Amino acid sequence: MRTSRLSAYAASPALHVLVMAWIVWFVSPVHRLGLARTGHAPDPLEVFVVQAAEQPTVPGLNPFNASQDESAIPRLEGSALALPGFRFDFRKIADRATLLFPFLTPGLSLERFIVTPRRHIIDSFHMPAEPTPVIQRRGAATRQPLALSDAALQSLVDQCWSRRDRWRAFQRLVTLANTYDPDDGKLPVVVQTYVKQNGLQPYVDTTIRDPRLWVELGLAADHVDFVSFVSRYASEHPSTRTTTELLFLLDKLAQASLDALVTLLEVSPKENLGWTRQVNREAFNFIDNIRRYYKEQLERKGLASSEALRTFYGQVRVTILTSILRTTPHGYRESDARFLIGTIFWSQGNRTEALRAWRGMSIDPTDGYVTAYSDILTVIGDSPGPGGNLDAAQVYRALDREHGRWISLSIDRLHRFGYHFDTY
Repeated sequence: MRTSRLSAYAASPALHVLVMAWIVWFVSPVHRLGLARTGHAPDPLEVFVVQAAEQPTVPGLNPFNASQDESAIPRLEGSALALPGFRFDFRKIADRATLLFPFLTPGLSLERFIVTPRRHIIDSFHMPAEPTPVIQRRGAATRQPLALSDAALQSLVDQCWSRRDRWRAFQRLVTLANTYDPDDGKLPVVVQTYVKQNGLQPYVDTTIRDPRLWVELGLAADHVDFVSFVSRYASEHPSTRTTTELLFLLDKLAQASLDALVTLLEVSPKENLGWTRQVNREAFNFIDNIRRYYKEQLERKGLASSEALRTFYGQVRVTILTSILRTTPHGYRESDARFLIGTIFWSQGNRTEALRAWRGMSIDPTDGYVTAYSDILTVIGDSPGPGGNLDAAQVYRALDREHGRWISLSIDRLHRFGYHFDTY
């Protein structure tokens, strides 16, 4: 995930075309999600649920021993990294070294902030026959609906855009969420637009690895704040449209978490981080230490292979999205959740579960993925049974078109704020 200046590309149109072709391949669903076109389903991983009597240290996360974890990585005393054309404050990364990937360790405790029966979480990979009845909201009875014109809404979302420091930029939406009605008015639309336009961003390193790695780790350090906020909001406003939108945000954060973790694991400090080693040896050693720490965590959890890691994150996402199906009010954005669930199963080679999720979709013009899942419904509409006579190539083309729409939107958004895939 990276960017580059327009002036650099303009110097060589041919090189620009080649680089863009490579970028599109690199961030394609096949590469990013590890699409397995073998048709074989991976072995299922167990989903752990924390008992209600336990108290997590961080809202929305499983309990963990903070003092023991903190001692696993030597303390980093510095705070700044200055590279040519790139300056970065890494204090938050150092402070949260063992919480950079909360979806992995200590893991989400969805029961802490999703009001749904325990048996539903354990059986999270089966589609619910009926949504959970709408739950009475707490604390929202006196709130006013948010009123915004389309232009004001777009201006607000633009103000919340950031290439770094996502949590700080998100504070405007936190204030709105804590002030206005979670169902009526424009608050759900604001969050949905934020997730669509400001959520996942491509970060691609075409020259050196150092800036991309540090920025992605900085973004990962914000994930605990987002998880805590979503946890509290969902517990206070269960089964509301804004909570549904925040759960879609949580799904995007899981994808970003995997991206950052893969970047960390794939980097070779000695070969790829020469600039960091030259200007700040302590920061260079810190990267080496956190790589070692998370590799040990993955081995302990049986996730040392790339396939196992991607399968694990896929199942985390399915759990989040299935929770949307069980709690979203009156089927709000249910088909969007089913589309994403089906896409995850399809990427894992589990076509039966993918089609089961997709066949439950019904077209809603207000959905975020309505164009993509309309294409999917057209493709699977003529295939009898769970998977008979299905033209898989058309499914891949439909998914690739959706990915292309994301790439196009990402380019437009980055250019709007003066960035490219390899600028940070």
